[in-house]
Amino acid sequence: MKKRTLQPESNRKNTTPEKQKQYIKTLKKMIDCKTVYDKEGTNKEEYDRFYQVLEQEFPNLHKYAKRLTFGSGCFVYKIESKKDSETKENNMSNATINVSNNLKINDKESRKKNIMLMSHHDVVDGDDTWETNPFCAVEKDGALWGRGTIDTKTPLFAQLQACEELLEEGYDFEGINIYIGSSNNEECCGDGMVLATKYFRENNIRFDAVLDEGGAITTGQIPGVTAKSAMVAVHEKSRHVYRCKAKLESKGHGGFGPATDNALVRMSRFISEVSEKKIYKGNFSSEVKATFTAHAPYMSFPMNLLFGNFSIFGPIIKKIMLKIPQTNPMLSTSISFTTMSAGKKEEPQIRAKEAEVTMFLRCIREEDLQAGLEKIRNIAKKYDVEIEEVLRDYCEPTDFTSEPYKVLEKVLNENFPDVIVAPFLLTAGTDARHFTGIADSILRFAPIDLDKKQFASIHSANEHIKVKNVGECVCFYKDFIQRNVI
Repeated sequence: MKKRTLQPESNRKNTTPEKQKQYIKTLKKMIDCKTVYDKEGTNKEEYDRFYQVLEQEFPNLHKYAKRLTFGSGCFVYKIESKKDSETKENNMSNATINVSNNLKINDKESRKKNIMLMSHHDVVDGDDTWETNPFCAVEKDGALWGRGTIDTKTPLFAQLQACEELLEEGYDFEGINIYIGSSNNEECCGDGMVLATKYFRENNIRFDAVLDEGGAITTGQIPGVTAKSAMVAVHEKSRHVYRCKAKLESKGHGGFGPATDNALVRMSRFISEVSEKKIYKGNFSSEVKATFTAHAPYMSFPMNLLFGNFSIFGPIIKKIMLKIPQTNPMLSTSISFTTMSAGKKEEPQIRAKEAEVTMFLRCIREEDLQAGLEKIRNIAKKYDVEIEEVLRDYCEPTDFTSEPYKVLEKVLNENFPDVIVAPFLLTAGTDARHFTGIADSILRFAPIDLDKKQFASIHSANEHIKVKNVGECVCFYKDFIQRNVI
């Protein structure tokens, strides 16, 4: 991998101080809305207030874009050229379309690129360990403090603001359809983006690229590297859920049957054997290997020698990484047993007739998952345990040599010339996975610059974004949109 000369951080693209102040004012209004989702709709008024803020702060967007609503609040804006908007027989500009009413838009423009920008607007709750009120944004120490400043209202603001400014500047969006999608219940694995992608499939809408959260600009994540890294997730571990059942074998009076021959004992033995055996050995996927080879030229000795020569030192590196809890998930399918039920509390003296456990697997490649499942099923046969698939949520990896990745890499190099750009595997999860099968490239990166304290504040106390970084985010998305025009 060729080493690129990194420039000072001061060479980053940014906007004027006047615009920066306006950005913070708008972002503060978005943060002040307590968009914490629950099925009971406890914070519905806060969500409604959030949507009003968007309408007030982004007037051009709401004038020229179509807005689709999915479920209880997931929204997607579609921005197309003014020419296309004006010439359509039914001009849907400035329209809000509730997809639950089965109103559909035909979107089969064969020559136009479809680009989806994503950031969810729901957030996790705060607690009393915060130094500030998590839902009353405060500017201090050169940063804006509040829940959602990182995860992920700042990226959403920057995406909306980028389009707002481009529209104001007269940018025509010819040759490209920009979609901005934002789920209202991503944090609880809700149905927002599931319904949106169902709609896209039904209407044959396919995306050239999807850009969601998942990666960021970080420091100290790669051993032996002091420079900052723009980590672009090109894949995320998939989710697979299985129901495992064991039934009572012996018949007759419970007092005469062998104590070891019951559903609960056999299920426990099954779990124990699966947990003790190394079902999945682990290996380097192409994206994990690329993470380290991209950083190798910037590493200090001897790390640069090790990671720069995978063909020689790969087996040693793998052995070490598999022993480290933080890096093991990057190489292997993980197995966890999450829930178990058996017997009745009101009948503690009666042996359980049935024991049921939920097995949760997260895989990097599906062929690896299936190979391991064969071993698990063979163990299950020993204990008369039946295994049934409940959920298959597989996400296809994106080719990091593809054109969409190269475009993103180029925009990053121009906007953040002080950082190393590298693909990586996300071991967490994003809404972007739902676009598998309807997107050529699924990329996960938000241009937020995180130090260690900020990184630790995600889903924790004192979440904050540097004020100067907000302007950098807007510049990034404006450039990304314009670079994608055919």
